[in-house]
Amino acid sequence: MNSKLRLLLVFSILVASTTLPILYTYIVTLNEGLPGRILTYRLYRALYTILAGTVLAASGCILQASLRNPLVDHYVLGTGSGALFAVYATLLVLDHVTLWIISLAAAIGGLSALAVTILIAEGISGSDIAYVLSGIGVTSLFSGLSVLLLYYVSSRYGYASLMLTGTFIQSRLENLPYALIAAILVVLGYVVLAKRLNVVMLGDDHAAQLGVDPGLTRLLSSIIAGVSASIIVSQFGVIGFLGLVTPHTARFLLKTSDNRLVIPLAMALGSLLLFTTDTLSRSLVARVVGEVPAGAVISAVGAPFFLVLLVRRFRGGFT
Repeated sequence: MNSKLRLLLVFSILVASTTLPILYTYIVTLNEGLPGRILTYRLYRALYTILAGTVLAASGCILQASLRNPLVDHYVLGTGSGALFAVYATLLVLDHVTLWIISLAAAIGGLSALAVTILIAEGISGSDIAYVLSGIGVTSLFSGLSVLLLYYVSSRYGYASLMLTGTFIQSRLENLPYALIAAILVVLGYVVLAKRLNVVMLGDDHAAQLGVDPGLTRLLSSIIAGVSASIIVSQFGVIGFLGLVTPHTARFLLKTSDNRLVIPLAMALGSLLLFTTDTLSRSLVARVVGEVPAGAVISAVGAPFFLVLLVRRFRGGFT
C-alpha cells in the first residue's frame, strides 16, 4: 500500500472515530426514551471524550517525537499536575473566576512544569531516564501541592476533587469553546510540525543539514502540546498515560514512525479509548459500584503499559 492510500485510510479511521461515537450515543439514548436534556448531556459528554482523547493522544505523539523519547507524555512530564495546581491556586486566590481565566492559568502552570522538567532533564544528561526521573519529581511536587490546596478549594468548588483523576461528569456547553481550541491547536501542530518532527527524530545534526531548526521545532512542539493538554486538564481534570499508550499502539499497527500517519491514528485511538472507557464507566460500572472517573481507569491501564516500556527500554542498562 502506497503512502497516499495509507494516509487516506488513517484519516478515514480518524473521521469514523469522531463521528460514530456521537451517532451511537444519539441512537442509544433515543431508544431508551429519555428526556431531551439527558440526550443533550450525553451528546456533550461523548463529544468531550472524543476531543480530549484526540488532544491528549496528539500531544503525546508530538512530545515523544520532538524530545526523541518514547517514555514521555504530558502526564509523565508533569504538565498535567502543573496545570491542575495552577487551576486550584486560581480558584483559591480569586473570588470570581471564569473558564477563560482557569484555562489561562492551567496553560501557564502546565508550560511552567514542562519547562522545569525539560531543564532538569537536560541538565542531568538529557537521556530517556533523565526525563522520566525529572518528570516523576515535578509531577510529585505539583501533585502534592494540589492535594494540599484541595482541602481549601473543595469547600467552594465541589468538582475540584474529581479533577484529580479526570472525569466528564460535568459536561456543559460552556466547556465547548475551550475543548475546541485545544483540538484546533493540535490539528495545527500536526499540519505544521509532522514533517519537521520526522526530520528531528533523525537527530539535531541531520535536521540542521536538511534545513530544519531542531530547537525551534522542539519549542513549538512543547508549547502546542503543553497548552492543549493543559486546557483539557482545566476542563476535565488530569487523565494520565493516554498520550503514552496511543502513540505506541499507532506505531505498532502502522509498522512505521512516520508522524504524518502516527499522529492521526493515535488521535483516533485516543478518542475511541476515552469514549469507550467513559461510556462503560457510566453505563455498566455505575450500576455496581457507582461511576468511576474515566481518568482513573485509563491510568490503571496505562501505568502497567508504562512500566513494561520502561523495563524493555532499559533492560540492557540505563543510558
